[in-house]
Amino acid sequence: MMYKFNEKVSVKALADLRESVGWNRMEKEYKNPLMTSYYHIAVYENDKLIGYIDSVSNGVSDAYIQDLMVCPDYQGKGIGTGLMDKMIEYLKKKRIYMISVVYEECLKSFYERFGFYNMLCGQMETY
Repeated sequence: MMYKFNEKVSVKALADLRESVGWNRMEKEYKNPLMTSYYHIAVYENDKLIGYIDSVSNGVSDAYIQDLMVCPDYQGKGIGTGLMDKMIEYLKKKRIYMISVVYEECLKSFYERFGFYNMLCGQMETY
């Protein structure tokens, strides 16, 4: 496996990975030049994108971790944990004060292992 840090990732590879985990492809959104990332990490095996994590941040006080994905064929092998560890390490090194993540209830124990705790929030999907 090869980790790539903040390097360009193919829109098709991202869309394929999103689809493999049951999410919408969002190809149009990923092609939009306004779609930017603060920091992201991609994991490849034999040039195939098998894992990805992204963050959005103002660079000072807050960061939001989003799009943690691991191809189903590779889940349960520590890739998601490794991506989270590397992302949190980077954000802490940059002295980001608060890190947030939105997750489904079934993933609560996974995120608690990294020190996340529940806070009230709201979310709306528009399409």
